[in-house]
Amino acid sequence: MKKLLVTVNGIRFEVEVEVIEDDELTYQPSQGIIPVGAKPSEHLSSSHLNTLMRTPISRQTKTLTIDQKKLSSPINGKVIEIPFSIGQKVKENDVLFVLEAMKMKTNISSPVSAVIKSIEVKVGDNIEAGQLLMTFE
Repeated sequence: MKKLLVTVNGIRFEVEVEVIEDDELTYQPSQGIIPVGAKPSEHLSSSHLNTLMRTPISRQTKTLTIDQKKLSSPINGKVIEIPFSIGQKVKENDVLFVLEAMKMKTNISSPVSAVIKSIEVKVGDNIEAGQLLMTFE
């Protein structure tokens, strides 16, 4: 199984993909395994999954899991902007941090809609991949 982040119709999913046969894949969102068929003349690869069109899984109001209550940095870099503050409501995909790494700016977006509980870094901090940046209520 290989984990991928896939965006379908603006909805972001973390999925595990397993090749079952040459022309068939499955994708496993948190709600269960969904077979993804391919025509005999097509071969699906991970690069094609971002264009996969399926009926979106219904958006339900849900309780955040422990992992969803924490936002960690995916890269090393320097914090150059934090546009939100503690107590503010953020929506999924809002830019919460702007980092600079190797003279390039990288936006770190909210994985969920939530209220900011804490911000663990400040502008000017050098951070490492995996370092906790923010927690949500």
